[in-house]
Amino acid sequence: MFRAAVVCLALVGLAGCRSAPEPQPLPPYREDVVVLDDSLKRPDVIAVSKPLPGFGRGINLGNCFDAPSEGAWGTRISATHFEMAAAAGLDHVRLPVRFTTAERMLSEPPFTIKEEFFKKVDWAIDQALARNLSIIVTVSNYDAIHQEPAAHKERLYAIWRQVAKRYAGRPEKVAFEILSEPNSKLDPTLLNEITAEAIRIIRKDNPKRIIMADPYYWSASDFLGSLKLPADDPNVVGEFHMYQPALFTHQGADWMDPWYRTVGVVFPGPPSKPIEPDPATLSQPWVIKFFEEYNQKPIEWNPSGPMTVFAHFDNAARWVRQTGKRVYLGEFGAIDFADRRSRENYVWLVRTEAERRGIGWAYWDDGSKFRAMNVKNRTWHEGLRRALLE
Repeated sequence: MFRAAVVCLALVGLAGCRSAPEPQPLPPYREDVVVLDDSLKRPDVIAVSKPLPGFGRGINLGNCFDAPSEGAWGTRISATHFEMAAAAGLDHVRLPVRFTTAERMLSEPPFTIKEEFFKKVDWAIDQALARNLSIIVTVSNYDAIHQEPAAHKERLYAIWRQVAKRYAGRPEKVAFEILSEPNSKLDPTLLNEITAEAIRIIRKDNPKRIIMADPYYWSASDFLGSLKLPADDPNVVGEFHMYQPALFTHQGADWMDPWYRTVGVVFPGPPSKPIEPDPATLSQPWVIKFFEEYNQKPIEWNPSGPMTVFAHFDNAARWVRQTGKRVYLGEFGAIDFADRRSRENYVWLVRTEAERRGIGWAYWDDGSKFRAMNVKNRTWHEGLRRALLE
C-alpha cells in the first residue's frame, strides 16, 4: 500500500487528510477510509525506479503541435503555458509534435522538416529552458506508421536524424521521445527493431541525452515486458501511459469507440446506485463484465478503484526490477465528463502512486476535456492542481 495500510479516499485526501486553508470554495471531499488487507500489498513488485533528474513532475502541452495544424484542436501554444507550469512548481513539460503534415515536412525522401516549423519547435524549447523547465520533444500522432510500419519507418528515422542533429548542442534538460503510443500493426517485434535504429541514430550526435521509448498498445504498462532497450545505456528510459480504467477516464469521449458512451462512472466505485451502461456496450463482453463488477464489487476490488491503478504500476515495477532500467509516466488524466470529485480522486491516486514508485510523470493537459491549466485566463482547475501538487 502507499503511505500506510490505510488509504484515505478522501482520495484527494487533501481536505480530509490535512488542514491547509482552501484558496477557493470546493465541493466536500469523501470521508470514507478503506483498509486494504496486507495480502494486497504485493511487496515483490514494489520496485522503485531510479531518479530521473529534471523529469519529476510535468505537464503535457497537448492539442498544440500535435494537432493537424495549429489551432485545429482549439489550443495554441503560448508563453503562458510555460509560465504557468513553472509558477506551479513543475519541473518539465512534454511537447507532443506531429511533424508529418504536408505543411511541416516533405512526404518523399529526403523527408525534410520545413524550417518554418522547426523554428516553432526551437521557440518552445527556448521557452522551457528560459524558465528552468526540462522538455521532452515527442514524435506524436504519426498515424500512418502504426498502420504501415515498413512503409514509414524511414520517414521516422529521417525525423530523428534532423531533430538529433539540430538539438545536439542543447542542454541535458532537452529529452527525446521516439514515438508516442505505438499501436495496431506496429507490433512489439517491429517496434523493437525501429526503436533500436532510432536510438542508434540519436546517439550519433547525442551520446548521453535522455531518450524515452514507449511500448506497444498505446504505451500500455502491460507491454513494457516486451520492450527491449539497450542494457548498457542508462539514459534510455521506458515510458508508459496510464488511463486505466479507460471506461472511467474516457467516459463520453466522442473520439472513442461507442462502448465508451456510458457516463456517470465514478472513481472509486461502486456507485451509490447501479448504473445501466449504454446499449452500445452489449457487443463487448469485457465492457459488460466491467459494469457488472463496477456496480457490485466493494471498493477494494472494484474495477473502477485503487486496485486497477495499483496493478498497472505493478507492471512498471516488475519491469524496473527485471531490467534495472528507469521508467517514466508520460501521460495520465481523466476527462471532464467525470464528476469533479472522481477526477481529483483518480489524478491524486495516480500521481501519488507514481511518486511512491520513484516514477516521474506528466499530466495530460490537452487544453480541452482533460484540461488542468486554463491558459486563456491564467487559472488552474484548483482541485486538479491540488491533486497534482499537494
